[in-house]
Amino acid sequence: MRKTLAILLTVLVLPGVSEAKLKKSMKKECLVCHENWLLETKVESPKLLSNRSLKAADKLMCLSCHDGSLADDRETFLGFGHFSHPVDKEVPKDFKLPKGFPTKDGKLYCGTCHTPHTETGSEKKLDYTFMRKPNVNSALCMECHKANAEHGMNHPILEDTADKLSDELIEKISLLGGRVTESGELQCESCHSPHKGKAKKALLKPVDRSQLCIVCHTDRLNSEEHKDYRNHPIHKDFPEEAEIALFEEKKAITKSVECMTCHKVHKEENKHLLVAKEEKLCSSCHVEEGKVSSTKHNIAGNSCKSCHTPHKAKGPKLWSREIPEDAYDYASIIEVKGKSDILCLSCHYTGNKIEGKEVVTVGTLTHPTGKSLKEKVNLPLPNKKLACVTCHDPHHAYDDGKESKFLRKERLSLCYTCHKSQTKVKEGAHGEIDKKRWKKGDCFACHNVHNAKDGYLSRVVYGEISPMEPAVDGFCLACHDPEGMAEHKVKESIYNEHPVGVKNPTNKLPGKKIACVTCHEPHSHEEELLRIPVKGDSALCLTCHTDKNLKGTSHDLLHNPEVKLSEEERKELLKGGACSACHTPHNPAYKVLWSRKLGKGRTINERMCNSCHSEGGLAADKTIGKHTHPFGREVTEKNLKMIKNSRLPLISQMTGHPAKRGESGVLDCATCHEPHNGADKKRLTRYTVEGDSSLCTACHTSEAAVVGTDHDMRVVGKKLKGGVCSACHVPHNAKNELLWAKEVKRVSGNRMSDYCLSCHTKGGLGESKVIKYYYHPSKDVKVKNLDRPGREGDWPLFTKDGKKVSVGGEIVCETCHNPHVWSKDGGAPHKPVEGNVLNSFLRNRTLKGSICVDCHGLDALYRYKFFHTKKVHQETPSYK
Repeated sequence: MRKTLAILLTVLVLPGVSEAKLKKSMKKECLVCHENWLLETKVESPKLLSNRSLKAADKLMCLSCHDGSLADDRETFLGFGHFSHPVDKEVPKDFKLPKGFPTKDGKLYCGTCHTPHTETGSEKKLDYTFMRKPNVNSALCMECHKANAEHGMNHPILEDTADKLSDELIEKISLLGGRVTESGELQCESCHSPHKGKAKKALLKPVDRSQLCIVCHTDRLNSEEHKDYRNHPIHKDFPEEAEIALFEEKKAITKSVECMTCHKVHKEENKHLLVAKEEKLCSSCHVEEGKVSSTKHNIAGNSCKSCHTPHKAKGPKLWSREIPEDAYDYASIIEVKGKSDILCLSCHYTGNKIEGKEVVTVGTLTHPTGKSLKEKVNLPLPNKKLACVTCHDPHHAYDDGKESKFLRKERLSLCYTCHKSQTKVKEGAHGEIDKKRWKKGDCFACHNVHNAKDGYLSRVVYGEISPMEPAVDGFCLACHDPEGMAEHKVKESIYNEHPVGVKNPTNKLPGKKIACVTCHEPHSHEEELLRIPVKGDSALCLTCHTDKNLKGTSHDLLHNPEVKLSEEERKELLKGGACSACHTPHNPAYKVLWSRKLGKGRTINERMCNSCHSEGGLAADKTIGKHTHPFGREVTEKNLKMIKNSRLPLISQMTGHPAKRGESGVLDCATCHEPHNGADKKRLTRYTVEGDSSLCTACHTSEAAVVGTDHDMRVVGKKLKGGVCSACHVPHNAKNELLWAKEVKRVSGNRMSDYCLSCHTKGGLGESKVIKYYYHPSKDVKVKNLDRPGREGDWPLFTKDGKKVSVGGEIVCETCHNPHVWSKDGGAPHKPVEGNVLNSFLRNRTLKGSICVDCHGLDALYRYKFFHTKKVHQETPSYK
């Protein structure tokens, strides 16, 4: 070996040695490689590194030079025998080497591709020097691997990649140690390197993590390094249910999902070099989703490809279909909020056709999406929100039935998964709907998840509903109609039922506005489907009408011992609650939801109240009598004005409720009484009557001056159950006109004076203040209004029956006296304020003269003596 090397060095360094002389000494030149010809190799010598004979083109012989230490190396055999083109490998029997490519002992060796006996490329020192055939555009590679270069069955190279490689991509390949053709096309050496391979198959990079594929196919990747939802993800574990036998058979990567899991680079007949047909390939991992091939979503036999594509998708979920603007418009109209729902709507929008047939759409009223659920459910929730795929599995139905409509569960079970509180509908009245058509408790008896007719996903609608009424009321009325399924429970009354469409006053019941479902839970099994029971205490009614609680009042008929109820009446009242004694929300007998048979009367309240407060009624012992406080048409314009200025309401005869501002109304029972729970629980008056008679003085403000005077019986030690006013007046069952509380004695012959004289006589309450001698004459008196300064006043005259008149009446007690006013400011008697006098309720209340002077002028004193002093009194009146 040393001699051989010495000979070679001698030849190379001798000056003047020509190429011709080298050619003439071929024997010596050949010895550079063919050292087994030397005598030294035939003799065992301890000086030799190896005692094995090296034959020409032996691997070790080639490596003795091509180990990277000589500058003349054409290649550096890094990793030779591990990742480079294999040598010392038997040629498979089914693999036929082309002519001119020898083997050694049936095995590949360096000389299979290379030979130093050829001048190929040596003159121009090309990269394929000493190759058996010029390797232009991978021609040498293709001599053996012709099948790996066939068009359509292998990764595209040469003309299939013409003008497709960017300068940036070519540079990336070069940096890896790969090469492209002179015209910038891919060739075998773009991925493989026969002597510098860094991975199996002499690849420039491994493929077990798609490292080599990533170099070029960055636009088809979705990995940690290249995130792009438009492409199938890689570096992912196989699903547990994946059938990996297919991939193992194809010798694809099975440790994780990679490019080479689905694709083969060489000798693959399937389109896109897939290891199997698309539908089979997808379903090998996506086993459950593979069932789509037997459904209507297998459009035109494209199976998965009907909706998905593994690369360069049009939307999320590897969506393959273009999403038309019409689909986005449709999504806006129906207020679809789920981000993934637009994928479904890319087909299921109104007016779309596939294969000439219109696609089933969800309509303009459909189940909402994009909402979060309060409770966890065992259903898919993209981004933790409702979506089409929450209820529908687009790949198959729970039972694969044709009519299952891709539902994830049986229809009722699916609804109940989220709507747990509605499951009781099966036990209630609505669970019995039309059994011939629907299963018991079937939600679809009332609802349509898609293509609903109106609010609450109703499958029916009731004509035209007022804009004030919620749409759900039309939903209810569609059945609760004379021609509907609930014809036995319909609106029949000509009077308004419980109002709907008005603001809901409480958050304890659903809805911003009152609707049927505010009080009723249509899915309940409770009586009347009520959200809160009414039995006994009317708890449902009181949820809104918090100020109408009858508890502790005389109108609480269930607990009022004075009311005698029959057993049947008590039973009905218990069932409907305390409020049902007078009201019903449906089919009322009269206004204000009145439930009882009306009594006689002229006003709305009189007729309602008389249903009990009349002979034979429940409150026959509490009637108003012949003489009662005026109301209705009896109220004069003056009194109405007085009422309007008070704290008490006028009652609208159109509605039965207190009149609103600008609305006409009259004095009625409910002006003074609050029938539910007035300030006085027994009398149910809006203000108390005991004490200072606050109820009376709310209107009769000037008469309130009687408080603290001698006419306030409390001052003189009398106990009054009905307040100050009750000493003389009662609002109902009065003894006479003026709502007089006591029997009127006939004393003077004039009713008005008799009212006063009933007390101001011997034995009466006012016997300490009586006229002992003579009265002011009442007959044949003509009163004139004298226009005199300081003498203005109202000195009323009355007929014998007490009617006030301007002319022709008589002078009575009330002509000169105002029984409610003692002094100018209503001060207490016997305690005059400065500037006032004790005037015994005289109408003239100041020091500017006397009431006598107002009528009689300067001769008042003279007349007084003749009429009020016994000594000077004469039998013949002076005025005659």
